[in-house]
Amino acid sequence: MKRKVMALSMAAVMALSMTACGGNSKTETSAAAGTGAAEKTTAAAAADTTEAEKTTAAASGDQVNLKVCWWGNQVRNDVTKKAVDLYMSQNPNVKIDIEFTDWSGYWDKLSAMAAGGNLPDIIQMDYSYLNQYQKSNQLADLTPYLEDGTIDHSKIPDSIIDSGSVDGKCYALSLGSNAPMMVYDKAITDEAGVTIPEQPTIEELLEIGNTIYEKTGVKTYFDGGLNMMAILARANGSHIFDEMVGNVPDSLVKHFTYVEQFNQAESAISPDLLAEKNPDLVETKPIIDETTWNDFSFSNQFVSIAKAAGRDLSLCMYPQPADATVQPMYLKPSQFFSIAETSKAKDEAAKFLNWFTNDVECNKILMGERGVPVNTDVAEAIMPDLDANTKTVFEYVTRVGEIATPIDAPDPAGKGEVEAVGKTTIEDLRYGDGTAEELANSFLTEANKILAEAAQ
Repeated sequence: MKRKVMALSMAAVMALSMTACGGNSKTETSAAAGTGAAEKTTAAAAADTTEAEKTTAAASGDQVNLKVCWWGNQVRNDVTKKAVDLYMSQNPNVKIDIEFTDWSGYWDKLSAMAAGGNLPDIIQMDYSYLNQYQKSNQLADLTPYLEDGTIDHSKIPDSIIDSGSVDGKCYALSLGSNAPMMVYDKAITDEAGVTIPEQPTIEELLEIGNTIYEKTGVKTYFDGGLNMMAILARANGSHIFDEMVGNVPDSLVKHFTYVEQFNQAESAISPDLLAEKNPDLVETKPIIDETTWNDFSFSNQFVSIAKAAGRDLSLCMYPQPADATVQPMYLKPSQFFSIAETSKAKDEAAKFLNWFTNDVECNKILMGERGVPVNTDVAEAIMPDLDANTKTVFEYVTRVGEIATPIDAPDPAGKGEVEAVGKTTIEDLRYGDGTAEELANSFLTEANKILAEAAQ
């Protein structure tokens, strides 16, 4: 009970400390002239300033204000700020205000901003939340900007554009490609005399963890989150949210059973220490100070994790169950950028997205921090300048691409709430507040209810 009260208190503090970044511009402007501008900016029709006035303002060089928000760590913030500064130096009439937060607080913050009608002009969007925000009419249609060349996609594969599309219209532009990964400390595995397979099974991971603990005293971490749930469903040729909606407990029971097995092993990190270390943040992941020899994330986080650890790390594919019938690995669009439907500077926002995606100089600053660039010419241009860790990521994404199966459809509305309940339920399991089967079925019931209500 104490841990739950503490968790609630921390959540309340986080909620109070999150400052919303609004999307209102001091100067309402649009860079593109012509009759098509009104069609592309439906929200602007309700604004006090007319489209014609905004076009005139842009033509006269009046200042345009944009707000951009994203999630990430300090490394991402630093390189993104440098890129934004470069854009403003090249476009002196554009002022860009930026704000970032960590993943765990980002979506609560964005939800509050959406409810208040003050989303930033440019939103870092995730594949799993795309449907939810598009269905609630929060995102601008980028298709006209792709069609008129404002956003040049001539060197971007069609599959990338499609990944950000709903019902044939594009609402999000992917900044790169990445893949699920397990990151590990090869120095520790070498000391223990074990070799990590390119794609271990979960059963192998448990055995390897036992050996490493016996030889070195370093603990093992097993991903109890939604990403692993999804991998298990995909390994069975299914989709985790289809199973939830269909009230099918198969993948969830298997997942909770795996978590229980690792939790009961002496080699696994304890729930108290896991809560203290907090693997949700790069800087506090237990692998950083060698509390664990491994962790789970996506490949675009590898460089940041290695930098925070201050030592060389390695990576491999997410483990799969020994009885997998389908390859569960996939390539994921890395950190979409979307434009808010409420933005009063959609045209300028589209120009920035084009530059961010296609400019070589910009991407030499970012250096793949947001994934392997989707523009093939840009990816090739920056390759010689990549450091060893970033090259490792690029090569890893290539290997995954050779065996990957198609990504699942974007997650349904209610995903965020389902994920939060899942995290709490897994915590209950780790503290022994129920069996794997009991808690899996309890979570399934609650998830089904959340998804049904969100679909209405």
